[in-house]
Amino acid sequence: MRIVSLAIDSVDSLHGGCTTHFSTILLETLRDFIELIDLPLIVRLNPGIPWKTRGNAAVVLRFYYDGSISKLLEHVYSMALEYSNRKDLGIAVIEGRPEDIKLRDLYLKALTRVVPLDVAISILEASGGLWAGGRGLIGAISALSALTREDDYTFELIAYRKPENWGVNRCIDTRILIEIESTLPPITLNNIDYTIVEETVAPKGLDPVLAGFRGNCLKSLVKYAKTICEPQDIWAFFRTNQHTDAHAIPLTGELRPYNTGVIEVKVKDNPIYIAGGHVIVEGESREGGVDLAFYRETGPLNEVARLLTKGDEVRALGTIKPYKPRHNPVLAVEKIWILRIAEKSIEVNPRCPICGERMESLGRDKGFRCRNCGYKSRDLKKISIRIDRRIKPGEYTVQEGRLKHLTKPRWRKKQAKIFKQIKIKVDQVINHKNPPNTHSIDIEC
Repeated sequence: MRIVSLAIDSVDSLHGGCTTHFSTILLETLRDFIELIDLPLIVRLNPGIPWKTRGNAAVVLRFYYDGSISKLLEHVYSMALEYSNRKDLGIAVIEGRPEDIKLRDLYLKALTRVVPLDVAISILEASGGLWAGGRGLIGAISALSALTREDDYTFELIAYRKPENWGVNRCIDTRILIEIESTLPPITLNNIDYTIVEETVAPKGLDPVLAGFRGNCLKSLVKYAKTICEPQDIWAFFRTNQHTDAHAIPLTGELRPYNTGVIEVKVKDNPIYIAGGHVIVEGESREGGVDLAFYRETGPLNEVARLLTKGDEVRALGTIKPYKPRHNPVLAVEKIWILRIAEKSIEVNPRCPICGERMESLGRDKGFRCRNCGYKSRDLKKISIRIDRRIKPGEYTVQEGRLKHLTKPRWRKKQAKIFKQIKIKVDQVINHKNPPNTHSIDIEC
């Protein structure tokens, strides 16, 4: 049997639907014809793309298949149109594991830059792939070569709602969620916003997702099923590039709007505070001047920005915004590494060598006088006193629970084990009544 890679994107909208949900429906129609060689993949791409629907994610399925590739494409495209009624969705399919260098380069580019549709299609066609759809093809084609053996990865267990509940408030028991988190080692990701003690596993929109639980260990995620207090329609496991810093790729050349990545900056001046509680830090990089924007909503990051000063050296991860209010490109920061802190000092008048009181200046180059005992001296100089900085070199992020999809928490390390190809049935990754049984999947934590 041949290995086939199938990618799907933009089978959703701001008003409903979900590409991951569609992938579970699709898998049920393919269960008798394929054998998966990986969990379904959620592939997040450049978070700065303005025309994305929500999280800029594609889904990739990799499996053994003996049928016609063109008929498979026709089947998937027909189902996707019926599901979403979007003509700009994207479906891409290619035989084999997509390890072509150009496809891999396209994935890395799509994590950080704006990729033109014609460029993506030409790379897929040169690699022997087939496609259908419109602008969604950019994400679909770019995702084909994601999550190869060398890539870091995490897992997500998603519960979907029964159709009759779409559009009404979701029922998640935050108390049980916190209890479960407290019993686990640090292997779960972005499930609770502890600043307001609120769950972040449930989306707020009209889409069919009930809750998505993220973590480093697949087998631990099933514990979260106890937190759901409404009927579920279907459950599914995914492997993802979420919270891996996959987009932390150096920004080089012109800093163009919507590009995302990391840039090293030397701070030029003290922070500027603007209306709304936001902070701007002006810096200089190899690419020229850049304004680092720390919005109020970034919480801890905003607080760290207020402590930066001239001469500090930092590495910042974020997205270039499409405006330049101070003529420099603006990078909206989502994570910062403080590489070196500059020494900060103040100069004070010397103490009187006779009585020890602080002296007063008599004017420029006129020396000092002690008000207490009257002693005068033209030889004494001001004394420089070093000020302790309230920040230290290290990595700083927003509060967990408010992390962007790709941003890695400070505590998380790259997966120690390379993900190996597996053979699994569709029923092992999706299930209607309860989460799939992890004991049947040969994946170690």
